[in-house]
Amino acid sequence: MRNFVDNFINFILVLLSIVIITVTAYFCLDVFGIIQVPEKYSLANIFYSQIEVIAVGKIASVENIIENSNIVNNTRNIVKEDDDTSVIEGEAEKSTNSGDVLKRLQELEEKNKNNEVRENVDVNDPKKLYYSQLDVYGKIIYDELYMNKDKLKTGTYTADFNTRFNDLLHEETGMDTLNDSFQLAINALTFDNPDLFYIDVTKIYLLTEITTRAFSKTYRVSIGGNGGNYLFSNFTGENSVEKAINDMESIRKTLVDECYGKDTAEQLKIVHDYIVDNTEYDLNAGNNVYNAYGALIDGKCVCEGYARAYKYVLDELKIPCIIACGIGRNSVGTTESHAWNYVYLDNKWYAIDTTWDDPIITGAVGGVITGQRRYTYFLKGSESIFADHFEDGNIVGSYNFKYPKISEKDY
Repeated sequence: MRNFVDNFINFILVLLSIVIITVTAYFCLDVFGIIQVPEKYSLANIFYSQIEVIAVGKIASVENIIENSNIVNNTRNIVKEDDDTSVIEGEAEKSTNSGDVLKRLQELEEKNKNNEVRENVDVNDPKKLYYSQLDVYGKIIYDELYMNKDKLKTGTYTADFNTRFNDLLHEETGMDTLNDSFQLAINALTFDNPDLFYIDVTKIYLLTEITTRAFSKTYRVSIGGNGGNYLFSNFTGENSVEKAINDMESIRKTLVDECYGKDTAEQLKIVHDYIVDNTEYDLNAGNNVYNAYGALIDGKCVCEGYARAYKYVLDELKIPCIIACGIGRNSVGTTESHAWNYVYLDNKWYAIDTTWDDPIITGAVGGVITGQRRYTYFLKGSESIFADHFEDGNIVGSYNFKYPKISEKDY
């Protein structure tokens, strides 16, 4: 009988030890975030639990971007037909030589003076030029949003990354790294995909939920409108976006049909002429001056709108085309951030600037330029285009995207 009692006591002690060890292990794993425990089963909550949501990484407002010259805007070329007339220059075309732009220009000119080799990038997929230069975190963000492009039409879709960036955000500079990756990824997405013309990147936020339990923190990340709509204000919802897309596609289809049976150079000319003939440079024309919709539907935009519209059509024609960003110095010496295109033709890249082929004209009837002068910036090589265009790939922050090496000679 005594042996039975002793054995029973030993069994209880062993069982109790197992329970204590199991509970202790469970508690430690929970407290230090090694395992994800539902809140209602979390022992760590007994000691301390807090959930905080912070919205960071909002893309800078358009006004701030222009002021800091980190986005292309209002460079315009000025052509004088004769010496007896003054320059026709509306308020929209009056740009300033900001200190940041001049500094960037001086750096680029110094590199040219010292014959420094221009850093170029191999282009495997022209539709993903900007994507290919993102870091691993930027690519994760870009991929998720691209995979859900149709959902972006609602303006309210939120991309949920859950704890995918948890390890990164535990690093000392993790939040800064993710924020930079987010900024670059959002911009890369819209520069690679001009069909996302309805997205106002200034309304998109990087949302981070921080759950603190005892001694551990867990980071969950999502990207969306932070409760608001991230469409441009002239689009009221998915229906209005769908209508705008249909209107855009109708114009693109007309151009594609017109290009049918033509060689690539002629197709490039047809699209070039349409944009130059039907688009007016206007910085003050509203929300869409920076996108393809402004160029093709409103008929008013700035250089970025011209460049995005050109790529929008060429993507459908399956002609490799990218948007290049940098600094332009026009015929009266004004410098400003600027955008143009590079196209791939006969195994070489060439520059096309539809904005500067649609210049401010003095002395021309109706302000319309005619003849060969309207192709001053059509299919140009580096010897021509880099006389007044200085590429630096600076579209946001201090990061510089790279572009393919273009032909030295004009086409």
